[in-house]
Amino acid sequence: MSAIVKKRKVDLQCRAFNPEWEKYYFTECFGQPQCLICLKTVAVLKEYSMRRHWETQHQASSFASMSAADRKEAIAKLSGNLQKSTSLFRKQTTEADKVTHASYEVSRLLARRVKPFTDGDFIKECIMVVIDSLCPEKRSAFESVSLSPRTVCRRIEEMSDSVKDWLKTCCSNFDAFSLALDESTDMKDTAQLTIFIRGVTAALQVYEEFLQFVPLHGTTTGQDIFDAVLQCVKQHSLDLSRLVCVTTDGAPAMTGKKKGAASLLVRHCEAAGHTQSIHKVHRIIHQESLCSKSANLTDVMSVVVKVVNSILSRSLNHRQFQALTDEVNAHYGDLLYFCEVLVESWSHAVPRVRPAAGDRHFPPSKEPPRC
Repeated sequence: MSAIVKKRKVDLQCRAFNPEWEKYYFTECFGQPQCLICLKTVAVLKEYSMRRHWETQHQASSFASMSAADRKEAIAKLSGNLQKSTSLFRKQTTEADKVTHASYEVSRLLARRVKPFTDGDFIKECIMVVIDSLCPEKRSAFESVSLSPRTVCRRIEEMSDSVKDWLKTCCSNFDAFSLALDESTDMKDTAQLTIFIRGVTAALQVYEEFLQFVPLHGTTTGQDIFDAVLQCVKQHSLDLSRLVCVTTDGAPAMTGKKKGAASLLVRHCEAAGHTQSIHKVHRIIHQESLCSKSANLTDVMSVVVKVVNSILSRSLNHRQFQALTDEVNAHYGDLLYFCEVLVESWSHAVPRVRPAAGDRHFPPSKEPPRC
């Protein structure tokens, strides 16, 4: 058994430094009594400790033979020297903190711009050229900023860990949350599962954050997607009893009634004893498209599609539209090509992307791929 360390009674007495104790050439520094002559500290903030230090260490020194006025002047001079050395140490610490902060900021910009870590050395080289031309006297301050590839990598990893810790803490405060799942394929034919979370706290604060990006190197069945989601939930310590909604795309692996990822997640919650109602939602854009078809809004949609394609198919129109949205401070600064949803059966709707006028992403002789 480990011994229990008891706190000393003197630590609970909240002692304060008495200005009369300066006659022993002592002052208070960072909460401890410090000798102005030898700069040593005593353990306990008591007059006996300081008097004993004075009698055993400095009683025979020249300070003992000084008059009251000379002693007062010497104490003021020694106190000033101690404050100068302390302020110099604090200044050096502040400068070091600023250098470290600058290194973190540059590393954050490299990560946001998806630049290689080796660009840090090039950025520092450019900074030094500018400093030599504008203010060469500050060269030493900028030289101490470390932007080596290893340092940039370590800075980004530390910021990533900090964001993960914050997100984990934020998710633990949710009273209810929903998940949004989307599976797509990148340029190298690797399936990527994107998971978003939206939650609300007891104080009605709503958070919507990117949760995780999971590569699926093998198959992309509903079971594979469900396993990836379940692993993400465990990593972020999410309580599935607070899950109220799952939003997915229209792929059968997501929306299948028996083997879809959303259905598997709902059955997993039921098996775990969670009795809350979990809603399964189809992607909102496609729901709007389905509603427009059933409501017979062909006249309206044809005009909208024609206007959107007219803007996006010509570079000048597109640039002018973006400038207009910036001028009026619009929430969305751009348009998307129209995506038509084809209803193949009554059980589920499978979305297909059809190239609009002026869209050159797909050759006219080939059918565009599924979403």
